[in-house]
Amino acid sequence: MLIALCATWMSCADYQNEVIKLPAPKVSEPTTTLEAYYTTTPPNTLTSSYWKTANYLPISAQNQVTGQVPPDDGLYNVSGTYHGISDFNKGKNPKITLKAAYDDNNVYVLVSWRDTTFNMSNANWVFNGPADPNKSGSTTGWTSQRSEDRVTLSFQMGSSQQDVWNWSLALSEPLGYAIDMISGNSGTNVDAGNKSYVRNIAGIDDRSGPQYQWDEVQQQLTRTPGGLTILDPGFFILTKKPFVGDAVSGDVIFQSTCAPCHGVNADGNGVNEQAAALNAPGFMNRYTRSAFVSFATSSQHDGAVEFLTLTDKQIDDVFARLRGYSGIPGYYLQNPTGSNSDVHSLSNVQLAKIDGYNSKGYSVLLIRALNTGNSDDVVFNPSIGQYQFNIDLSDNDELNSIGAINQTLTFKPK
Repeated sequence: MLIALCATWMSCADYQNEVIKLPAPKVSEPTTTLEAYYTTTPPNTLTSSYWKTANYLPISAQNQVTGQVPPDDGLYNVSGTYHGISDFNKGKNPKITLKAAYDDNNVYVLVSWRDTTFNMSNANWVFNGPADPNKSGSTTGWTSQRSEDRVTLSFQMGSSQQDVWNWSLALSEPLGYAIDMISGNSGTNVDAGNKSYVRNIAGIDDRSGPQYQWDEVQQQLTRTPGGLTILDPGFFILTKKPFVGDAVSGDVIFQSTCAPCHGVNADGNGVNEQAAALNAPGFMNRYTRSAFVSFATSSQHDGAVEFLTLTDKQIDDVFARLRGYSGIPGYYLQNPTGSNSDVHSLSNVQLAKIDGYNSKGYSVLLIRALNTGNSDDVVFNPSIGQYQFNIDLSDNDELNSIGAINQTLTFKPK
């Protein structure tokens, strides 16, 4: 009896061991090409379950373009990746990875990389701004400064042409797109249709100053995909009105009335006291005029007595000068049309109010139809299997980049 019971118990134990030996859960693994697997559930959000286990292509970044500065007069400090990898992400490994998927209609590419600082400006209007360490020239008056973070995928189309998807934090992501372009023997050009961005310029050159400012109405739109989105007026102009005030006159008033407390550069280092800094990028663009006046005339402002002596025009001029410290957006946004609206995007950037520090790095999801029907776009046919592409990334840079060439997108069979 005892022997029989032991045998039975051991048999049960063996059975239990067999039951609990489940297959290991699937985890992401590195691959040598960018593998796009077929899925019946569109992975059109950053939190889609597909991305949690999808294999990834690690990118060993190399310098692509370095040492370039803008030749145009009035354009300064837009070369953040001037020294390539040693500048990108302050010299720390960007850890670039790509994942991909496709369904019956679309291809999906998820790009992730480390960059600890948000840069969301492109040719912002700065008044009496800083000198460019890589370029000589006067920065007195209005100049165009700063640049954005971006990632670009360029797919080979044949006939020496490339289909270029240019994701820009300043010029396309706020509306939920990447800039769709085509590159060939005649250079790189935006696809047919309206672009997502228009130069905010009062004249004809990069010293002309801004034509528009935020119209002080909350900037919201519904993106597809992405839903309701609010845009930070510190860095983006979607709804606009003509720029108000004369920064030259405003600077005279500021230096005589405000600088003793706020500092000659509005950095808070005044000779009379250490007052609030007013020159942080985007800061003064978030104020409506009424909110600015309300604070400046309140008991919380030590200079309220002096501010109350200003005329309405002088207030407009001072406000224009303060916005010139923060940097007025160099472009205003509009919904793209035609072939220029083919590449949709989602990212982990919270666009309603952007602070400078980016603790999580970037995750950018790009979505495009397998076949857009437009001659300036590559046609993805999963049955063909493989497509060559390059990847470029810029950190606060208009001209220079890091990345990798001759990468392969592989469509896995259904």
